[in-house]
Formats: sequence, structure tokens, C-alpha cells
Amino acid sequence: MKQSESKFLERTRTALTNAQTHPQIKAALAEYGIDESKFSEGWNLYDIAKGTWEFHKKEESETRVASNIYSKAYSKLEMTFKRHRDLSLILCKKDPDTLIQLGVKGRFPIKYNEFFDKLKLFYTSINTNQSVQEKLALIKLTPELATECLAELDTLLTHRSEFDKEMGESQATTVSKNADLHALSEWMDDFDTLAKIALYDTPQQLEVLGILVKS
Repeated sequence: MKQSESKFLERTRTALTNAQTHPQIKAALAEYGIDESKFSEGWNLYDIAKGTWEFHKKEESETRVASNIYSKAYSKLEMTFKRHRDLSLILCKKDPDTLIQLGVKGRFPIKYNEFFDKLKLFYTSINTNQSVQEKLALIKLTPELATECLAELDTLLTHRSEFDKEMGESQATTVSKNADLHALSEWMDDFDTLAKIALYDTPQQLEVLGILVKS
């Protein structure tokens, strides 16, 4: 489909409306099989395509909102974790065992699943390991703070699940929308072909249907 989906749907609505309300055009089209039954078929395909297109737009909007909520929460917790991780690396540079227990050896996690795992290990270690707690007390990384960060992680995971759900629903509606638009497009191709034949001698009437004729 070369033109935008929105423009195609509006062109279809205009073509069908004008074809039915313009007596001469309607009569000419009827001679080539575009009668009331055919119009009903076209309107039905239009209504289905328009409905799934609008529903897909709604799902897209919900996905963007879910993505924004998740991204903001992720960025906030990422900044917190990076700061705490960096301070721990500085403080414990001569204490490799503590760094191993905190899970901070190696690069900062980039993939979101690795980020979740590393963050949980880090704050759980602070929460449950007394020697780690004593070591990190100097930089004020307390069990209470670790509990708050773990709660933020739980919230972030909820946002991620919601985002994944919305993304899946949006992808499913994309398939339906494309199929329904394709069915309508095929019907309109046939409609345009018959209209060009029926109205060959009156090109200005073709333009009423949104069919541009080369001069």
C-alpha cells in the first residue's frame, strides 16, 4: 500500500459514499456489477478494516505508555544501582571475596535480564550477609536501603511484564489490521478497475471517486 493507511481508509470511504450518492455514477457502475449488494460488501470490508485499524492504534498507544513507564523506572533504578556498585568497587578493591559476594566483578550488565539478576544478587547480599553489611556500612549501604531497592526491582519487574503484555497485544493486532486492510485493498482494486471501465468517457466522474486520470 503506497499511501498511508489513514489516507487509504478515507479515500475508500469517500469513494463508496460518492459512488452511492451520485446518481449517474451509481447507474454507470451498476451496469458492471457494482450494485447494492456489492456496495454492502465493500462497506462491510471497510468497517472491519477501519475497526481493526483503530483498535491497533489504541494498542500502539497503550504500548508506548507502558514502555515509557518501564523505561523511566528502569533508568532510575539503573542510576541508583550504578552508584552503589561503583562505590562498592572503590571501597572493596582489595577485598575480592566481598566483590564476588556482591556479584560486581566484570562489566556493568547491559541486557535487561542480566541487570535484574545482578541487581537482585547485589542487594540481597547486603540484606542477608552480615560481613558484607559491616563492610558497606562506611558508604551507608544499609540493609534498609537494600530492601528499598529490592522493592523498586519488584515494581520494575511488574512494569516489564505489563510492557511485554502490551507489546504482544500490539503485535497481534498488527497482524489482524494488515490482513483486513489487505482484503479491503484487494476489493478496492477491483472496484477501481470496473469504475475506470464504466466511467471511461467521463474522467471527471472518476476523480469524484478519488481515481486520478492522466490527461
